[in-house]
Amino acid sequence: MKLLKGITLSLLALLLSTLTVFAQTDPMCEEITTWFQEERFLITDQNDDALLSRAEMERFENEFSYFLESRHFVIADRNQDGLLSFNEIHAKKNAEKVYRFRQDRRKLRELSRVHPTLAQASNKYLKQRPQLVVSLFSNLIWLRENPELAEKLYKDRRWTGTNPEVLVALHRNLRWMAANPSEAEALYKNRNATRRLPELLGWRADHKAFINQHPQIQRFYEQGFIPGGIGRF
Repeated sequence: MKLLKGITLSLLALLLSTLTVFAQTDPMCEEITTWFQEERFLITDQNDDALLSRAEMERFENEFSYFLESRHFVIADRNQDGLLSFNEIHAKKNAEKVYRFRQDRRKLRELSRVHPTLAQASNKYLKQRPQLVVSLFSNLIWLRENPELAEKLYKDRRWTGTNPEVLVALHRNLRWMAANPSEAEALYKNRNATRRLPELLGWRADHKAFINQHPQIQRFYEQGFIPGGIGRF
């Protein structure tokens, strides 16, 4: 009886601690997601009119691919003025997130057809194909499922110096940079990438400030960008 009571109390304590974690996680993820949406909006709004046109969003085509699809743009544009406000974009954050992951999965399947050994690709194989790495560094699912291989590639300063387009692709993958603050902080120190992407200087500064202000939520970053049950490609 004592053993059963002890097990019951242990399970109850575990349940309460789990609920506490989840209670803390939701507002943290919401804060991270809102910050990301605001910063992404600001760097894309070239004329500072607090509205995004299709032409402005095309500067970050991967990031805004959901809204660049005509059907989604029309649905999001609630006042039908041909422009999207922050509130209109933010209202579609969950639909956009799922769409982005489906698109990334589809692109991975296409890459696998062209490169049948992609799933077993080595560091050497990828370094011989920098344009393939550009596509992979633009893909959040591949980066999430191959973190060690990706790290070997982007930390090789000699190789990235010879193939700067791969670092540019990684820096422009704003979701990955925002979801991986520790790695992002290290990448921001690479001045070569900074010089090649002056339009992201403000983003980097604000991201570093946000990371420094919220060190306790680093472990929750990814949850704001990964929809549940995406599985492998």
